[in-house]
Amino acid sequence: MAAPPTPRSNAMNERGRRSARRYARSYGSRTPSPSKKPSPQTYRTRNMYHAGVFVDNLGELPPVIDMEIRRLLGVESWESQVTAPLSGTPAVTHLAALASTFASESQRNARECLLEGDWKTSLNSLVRNLVAHSSGALKSHMSEKVWNPDLKPASSSLDELQYEDHDGTTTPRSAATQCTLLDFDPSAAANAAASFRGPVPSLPPYTLSVASTSSIEAASPYHISTPKPDITIGLAHNAFEQRHQRRLVDQQASGLILSDPHAADMGIRFPFLIVEAKGLSLNGSLVSAQNQAAIGGASMLRILKDLSYQAACNASMDPTCESQTLDSRLISSSTTPAGLQPNVALCFSIVTEGPVHELWVHFEHEETSSAVVAANGRRKEVERRRTICKWYNVFFDLRNITVFVLSYD
Repeated sequence: MAAPPTPRSNAMNERGRRSARRYARSYGSRTPSPSKKPSPQTYRTRNMYHAGVFVDNLGELPPVIDMEIRRLLGVESWESQVTAPLSGTPAVTHLAALASTFASESQRNARECLLEGDWKTSLNSLVRNLVAHSSGALKSHMSEKVWNPDLKPASSSLDELQYEDHDGTTTPRSAATQCTLLDFDPSAAANAAASFRGPVPSLPPYTLSVASTSSIEAASPYHISTPKPDITIGLAHNAFEQRHQRRLVDQQASGLILSDPHAADMGIRFPFLIVEAKGLSLNGSLVSAQNQAAIGGASMLRILKDLSYQAACNASMDPTCESQTLDSRLISSSTTPAGLQPNVALCFSIVTEGPVHELWVHFEHEETSSAVVAANGRRKEVERRRTICKWYNVFFDLRNITVFVLSYD
């Protein structure tokens, strides 16, 4: 017959049971923890690296890009101050008033330590007023609409690397089979559908409005988030001639040129400036905003690359055209047929974290054939009062470049 339990043995047994339960919870029945997203630093040095997107990778800007940016900003050197145009005209006076209003709102936002939404609203108000001066040529939008995932850079798997061209370059999207749109014959399509046995398969409507990514996908070292800029500025679809509008729609539908980057049509073509804004909060991170802008910039460069390829293709197929009619600033060496002189396309982004505003330039570096991002040659906080008019000038310089190439038949 067993001896009755003593207080000491009861305490020891209780401690043993608690220890066993803790062990079971910790080791015996532990379920796999959900995958975690990488930190912004890891995302930049690992995921973006595999996709060929680099931030601050160059000590100095390439000479051609350096010269073009200084031309757009109107400075001879990076030590020079960006000055506003002389006052006197109604347009300059109005722009100066916009700059003063934006500076006052920024001071209030900083003084009251406001969050991301307030900073984003102030900057969006400024952008909308600047775009209003374009007489309908430009359009901006602040939305939660995700961009087309086909535009974002992606790291190549081993299988995909086997399909690279022998010269080390990769054929642009939809360029492997044709350079121009095929003529659509409705009667032939109807006959083909009538001869098809069984129900004709159809795809569900595409209504993607927000980027959805599982935790497992986000944790992958090769995952790249689909861009969804806070503010997008580009050319207004309605500003093009009607025949060019139709061509843009056809090219968008075929995937030759995704000139509207959004998954849902937003009426913005060829974006050249995006804004990624963060507020002064625990969730705000300048590194995260820079990463988002880098991927968005690479996507904008992809649009320009597809545009330059199609324009160059049309030029090479037309025996009466001359290559000089194409603007070399939109031609990339990796996608340009022989006979045309390549150069580098540019696009821009504004990255903010509270009162800190950075202006970044995005371009493709020839040595690595990958998207590279650099900041004005040096890191500088944007001086709102002095650069606001120059942002306006940058809008129109890039607009003229893009329209000139697109208008070529």
